[in-house]
Amino acid sequence: MIENKALTVTELTKVLKNCLNLQFPGISVRGVISDMYQAEGYAVLSLNDVGSKIKCIQVSTSAKNFAVNVGDKVKVNGTVSVFGKSGEIQILISKLEVLGSTLRESEDRVKKVLNSGATVRNTNAVNFDFLIKSVGIITSLDSAALSDILSVARDELPYLNIKIFPAVMQGKNAFESFKNCVDQIRHHDDLDILIITRGGGSYGDLSVFNSENIANLFRMVQMPIISAIGHAKDDVLLNHVADFNVATPTSAIQKIVSNKNKFEIKIRDLANNLSNAIHRLLIRKTDELDRILALPHTLLKRIEMHTRSLKTLESSTSKVLEDVLYARKQKLLQMEAVIEKLQKSNKKFSRNPVIFTKDKKKVIKSVRGLRGEEVLAIEFSDGQVIVKVLDN
Repeated sequence: MIENKALTVTELTKVLKNCLNLQFPGISVRGVISDMYQAEGYAVLSLNDVGSKIKCIQVSTSAKNFAVNVGDKVKVNGTVSVFGKSGEIQILISKLEVLGSTLRESEDRVKKVLNSGATVRNTNAVNFDFLIKSVGIITSLDSAALSDILSVARDELPYLNIKIFPAVMQGKNAFESFKNCVDQIRHHDDLDILIITRGGGSYGDLSVFNSENIANLFRMVQMPIISAIGHAKDDVLLNHVADFNVATPTSAIQKIVSNKNKFEIKIRDLANNLSNAIHRLLIRKTDELDRILALPHTLLKRIEMHTRSLKTLESSTSKVLEDVLYARKQKLLQMEAVIEKLQKSNKKFSRNPVIFTKDKKKVIKSVRGLRGEEVLAIEFSDGQVIVKVLDN
């Protein structure tokens, strides 16, 4: 019987340990290993269940006879105790049995979804031929992942319009939170790309991203998706149904930085091509003048006449070249202004196909006037098909 007096922490810990030993002299517990640490003579692992975790200790073990991994389903037998230094409840393992691997189950789910064909995107096949001006981000508002992305965007992508969709990134409420985000995203026609991101965590923390429902949910999003879940070692089902999967949140935003750099290179190439064309024209005209000046002296009058003509030509050519150079420069400035306007705009890049007559001389905008058996060409962003009108 405990006397009615204040106990020290050590005394309370001993009392709890004795009570647990009496109440649970031998216990069997099932769970999933979420993290594990091995040292000389012992191993520490955490068993997870939905919403719960408990620490387990296996003593007198080595790597050879302790063949378990994170993600394994196991059953442990042992006694419940209290660790005095931290006050944590723990199980002292006397026997450990591996029941299965949740990682293997995850791989099987990936294979099942990949083989179904209905919910899988063509991973890494998207080639952006337009400037990305707006991005949606599904993540937790207080996450380091969001902070990393916004830091890069602030420095490298000042024109980028960012729409954040706050979500619960783990636990039983996560999937419902994702559904709400997807419902909002489907009404945002102004977004060019979607990033789904969170930092690393245990297998249990990332389990929502291994759900087959994830594949069916994000199949409804009609825009490219970048998955940036966990770290490089974390492979989840979402990675296999997204258009891109990257190792870190920073890598996700760097995809958009690369898109910007590609368009900057295009602008520089246009300017260089214009400069080279003008340079070649000047060289050709100079060569023509040199050939005329090299004619025999007996043709002096003719030379003088050609010289006057050339001077006139040179003057007019110079004026024309100046006009061309000025016009090209103005065109470049207009292009830069258009790009800047596009960068600030939320206008959605059109991906609609265009229908032409077979000779591409006319764009078809209505069924009126189409004749049966008429051959048409339909151009998509990634190719062209030829079709025939069966009946009108």
